[in-house]
Amino acid sequence: MDLSTIKKRLEVTNSYTKLEDFVADFRLIFQNCAEFNEVRCFYLPDSEVADAGMKLEAYFEELLSNLYPERKFPVQPSCQSEKDNPELTDDSDDDFVQPRKKRLKGEDRQLLK
Repeated sequence: MDLSTIKKRLEVTNSYTKLEDFVADFRLIFQNCAEFNEVRCFYLPDSEVADAGMKLEAYFEELLSNLYPERKFPVQPSCQSEKDNPELTDDSDDDFVQPRKKRLKGEDRQLLK
């Protein structure tokens, strides 16, 4: 999900029939940002993009509560613990890929040697 997809859906008549669907799509953008831009559990950003995404999410939630103070939109948890994820095992570190930011630092060190 991205902003251009939401824009297209808004331009098409009757694409969003419920406000909850719009809010869910917007929140999906923030979840994707967190997942793919180095946001760890408990919302700790590890990159500038992750930090910007978190700030935009906070702004969106603030606007949402100001526009619709009487409505509550359920928030789905975006951070899963290791024991809740059956795909994670003790040997899952074997196929772990370092985030791009950290990978480049290691490659730069090798070039200096």
